[in-house]
Formats: sequence, C-alpha cells, structure tokens
Amino acid sequence: MAEETYYDDREKITTDTHKPARPLKFFKDRDGYGWLCDKGIDPEKDFREQGCWRCDEMAFPTGGR
Repeated sequence: MAEETYYDDREKITTDTHKPARPLKFFKDRDGYGWLCDKGIDPEKDFREQGCWRCDEMAFPTGGR
C-alpha cells in the first residue's frame, strides 16, 4: 500500500463497548477433574452446587483429568 494512502485509525480503537466476562478461576478437584468457576467460590464445597462447569464436560476441554 502506498504510504500516502495508508490510514492509521488505531487511535479510534476503543474498549468502551467491550463487556468483559465475569472473573473466573480454574480449580482441580480431589479426583483430578478441572473446574471453571466464578472467582470467590469456596473450593472446599461442591463445585457443581456452586455453579461451576467441569471442563471435560464442556465443548472446549482444558485438560479434564
């Protein structure tokens, strides 16, 4: 691209409309399964009861066992 026709609009890039995901944390249970949980859950309690997702049951596993 010719230098005189190149337009750099990086200064217009914004994150104002970006809505980040809620804070998550990865845990492993006693059986070695990975769990994706909301940050701040109690790792001593049942992960599933706290709304966590077991990674090997998800469409994009992250190691599972």
